[in-house]
Amino acid sequence: MTAAEPDRRRLGHTGSWPEPHSRVSLREHTPAPGVTVLDVIGEVDLAEAEAIRVRMSEMLHQTRPARALLDLSGVGFLGSHGLTAVVRSSRAAGEAGVRLDGVTGPDNRAVIRPVRMTGLDQVITWYPDLDTALAAC
Repeated sequence: MTAAEPDRRRLGHTGSWPEPHSRVSLREHTPAPGVTVLDVIGEVDLAEAEAIRVRMSEMLHQTRPARALLDLSGVGFLGSHGLTAVVRSSRAAGEAGVRLDGVTGPDNRAVIRPVRMTGLDQVITWYPDLDTALAAC
């Protein structure tokens, strides 16, 4: 520890330094019977990915929808941890017997590009907007 670096134990700090701040907001809604949507708005990386995974799991077990939509149209950055959260959400949905589809947002390269590059577009059906996704029910 240097003189310029505070003692983390004295400050009660248990995570990384500085403490990460969430850069994402999550909102759940039911736009149609049997369909639950998890809206994700912001930047998705390490800290935010865990929040998405937990919220999706809770949503699947509490509302027990026939179909879930992960709406990433409001996402401006989707890092590797965010992609992992999408994969884990897909697995959780499968285990719960729920169909999970995604929404990228029209021309949202921050989501479309990593989804295509990683092959997630072969695992999950993606739609350009929520209206199109809902029409596909």
